[in-house]
Amino acid sequence: MNLTTRDFLKISGSAALAGATQCSFGASKKPSYGGRKVRLAAIGTGGQARGDLTNFLNSGLAEIVCAADVYEGSLDWLRKRQPNCKFYKDYRTMLKECAGQFDAVSIVVPDFSHCVAFLEALKYKVPVFCEKPLGHTFVETVAMMREAKKAGIITHVGMQGNSWPGTQDLREWCESGELGQAEEAHIYCNAVRFFYCEPPNFINEHPAIPAGLDWELWQGPLATRRPYFKNIAPGGRWRCWYPYGEGCFTDWVCHILGPLVTALDLDLPTAVTVDAPGFDPAKTPYSFPLKPCYKFEFPAKGKREAFVAYWYDVNRTAPRPEALEPGQDFDNLKHQWSGAWVKFDKETVMYGSHGATGLRIVPHARMKAFKRPPQKYRRVGNHHEEFLNAILEKRPSNTPFELGGKVTLIGLLGTVATRFPGRRLEFDAQKMCFTNCEEANKLLRPDWSAEAMAAYGSML
Repeated sequence: MNLTTRDFLKISGSAALAGATQCSFGASKKPSYGGRKVRLAAIGTGGQARGDLTNFLNSGLAEIVCAADVYEGSLDWLRKRQPNCKFYKDYRTMLKECAGQFDAVSIVVPDFSHCVAFLEALKYKVPVFCEKPLGHTFVETVAMMREAKKAGIITHVGMQGNSWPGTQDLREWCESGELGQAEEAHIYCNAVRFFYCEPPNFINEHPAIPAGLDWELWQGPLATRRPYFKNIAPGGRWRCWYPYGEGCFTDWVCHILGPLVTALDLDLPTAVTVDAPGFDPAKTPYSFPLKPCYKFEFPAKGKREAFVAYWYDVNRTAPRPEALEPGQDFDNLKHQWSGAWVKFDKETVMYGSHGATGLRIVPHARMKAFKRPPQKYRRVGNHHEEFLNAILEKRPSNTPFELGGKVTLIGLLGTVATRFPGRRLEFDAQKMCFTNCEEANKLLRPDWSAEAMAAYGSML
């Protein structure tokens, strides 16, 4: 990895501050730009991309002038919505032929193609929106952070909760000192279990490739080319397969742990351990564990002491917070299916998913007595408009690669740890490697084809 300690400090040091810009008021009124719109080039138009692009269009601040997708059916809705748009299968051809006609690029494709798509888009020196998690591997994510920083372009990551008020509320509460010293967090996510838990044998079932899907292009930069298999694409469950996705944890880490990364100014952990009863990656090398618990040990920083976060994933329950009211239900597998509770030495706080929604102190009596600190961080509200506003106002966005990448890196360390269940992996953030498991270090790097390495390998 061509990265020094100084490089990493430069690209990640401002991540906590990137979560919000200091100001004395709440969200401002919707600005007017005299009818100007951002001309978007879209890499990916189906699934999550359709939602993102629809939000950009509905803002009234953008138009999509060109779009590329490897599945023809994903372009149908956009043909109706933006009839003057130019359509492509290969985004590289699109960017080259449409150069000078777009002001920004949207990248919403499977995570393993994020890095190469970004490095290609970077040639055109325009702002970039990229969905989370930012990269598929640790090295890819660091490269994206570093190259974006070097280019000085506006970047924005699709972790929408960072634009919601709960994240800034939590940060202000933590900084006020009223909560006390943070001790530990218990985070739970039972999100769409079927989506992350495909039967392992599906990777060996090979139905016909769906009409309109270019399977070769879909596999992007990956060195290992597999025949098409069941439920992978289009709109498939690729996230649940280790060669293609990162499982539930890294997909959702920005939604629930992300607010704490900003509020507590967390750096990368010094150790990661995954407890996964019954899971043997040697027997199911392409799958993720069904009942894992991740433990992250974060180092002390400034006045904050060392901090531990536990993540209970998919089919595993989190312990009940002692401070919760005796009559209050707590069952994260049925009712409170996604959220966190954090123990401070003075208070215990709870919140839901996506930007610390429903943030409160427990029990209710303590919340009622709590004196909210003055608001000092800007509230945004609409995450997609924030990216467009940043472009039109020529300023950084509130969720740049520095922040989105940092959260992704934490998640990816957990993804690697799933391949070594029960083993405490010690991580050196300055050297950017595990110090007690060389096999784990091999998984920090991408498995790219010779073509991808020739085109972009020098930037890893």
